[in-house]
Amino acid sequence: MNGAVKVGMNLLLWTDKPDPSVHGELLRRIKEWGFDGVELPADNMALADARAFGALLRELELGCTAIAALDAAVADPASPDPALRQGALETLKLAVDNTAAMDGDVLCGPLFQGLGRFSGRGPQPGEWNDAVETLRAAGEYAAERGVRLALEPINRFEMYLVNTLADGVRFVRQVGLPNVGLLADTHHGNIEELDVPRAWREAAEHIFHVHISENNRGVPGSGHAVPKEAFDVLKDVGYGGWLTIEAFGRQVPGLISRLHLWRDYAEHPDDAARLGVQYIRRHLI
Repeated sequence: MNGAVKVGMNLLLWTDKPDPSVHGELLRRIKEWGFDGVELPADNMALADARAFGALLRELELGCTAIAALDAAVADPASPDPALRQGALETLKLAVDNTAAMDGDVLCGPLFQGLGRFSGRGPQPGEWNDAVETLRAAGEYAAERGVRLALEPINRFEMYLVNTLADGVRFVRQVGLPNVGLLADTHHGNIEELDVPRAWREAAEHIFHVHISENNRGVPGSGHAVPKEAFDVLKDVGYGGWLTIEAFGRQVPGLISRLHLWRDYAEHPDDAARLGVQYIRRHLI
């Protein structure tokens, strides 16, 4: 595996509203646990807070990536409603600005469509093309700010436009921008891919970012979605980006119903981070 690989931790394990005046100590603990950086939700953050986070991260010598998700009621790249497509573009521009303010190099997430909307059908050509055009405009803006977009195929129970890396490859090729690629997520691959290592190999040139996320969203290595083979294929293809833990628990009320978090998945709320980074580091040797 490329020596530039970095291990990150998504703050959504603890909060969906990061605040630089509140979460400084959390960032310090993450640094002490052995992470190279953090991933922060950037689509609902004030620019002043993003700048404050950037200063704090530089002080701690932590790198940064950012994540965004789109509420289909107000922002949907695949909607036939131009106002919702424009809402998606404005949300993504804000997230890009915040990413740049935090010195982040990647903005990732399931950005193909607004979450929470299902048509009862599979993706239609019109909405696919609308999403491509919207993400192309977002990608052009991101390129001006030095940010890459890593689009995340997620499972069919959360989104219907793009569920597999193969469909994601088709999408980003149609967007046609060098700074727009894919996020490969072990949790969603565990649901949707017939052969996760093969899917990753075939999409390797377009994978900008990786989420290490267990099948139950708990501690990486405690289930079956993050096996040794996942790291082997990244070594084989020379992946040199972030391996970021995305885990969830019941300590963030805003995510409980959205992600169906009805039980605890670890003995301690911090276990997914503390134990997960150790699991990843063992596979980077």
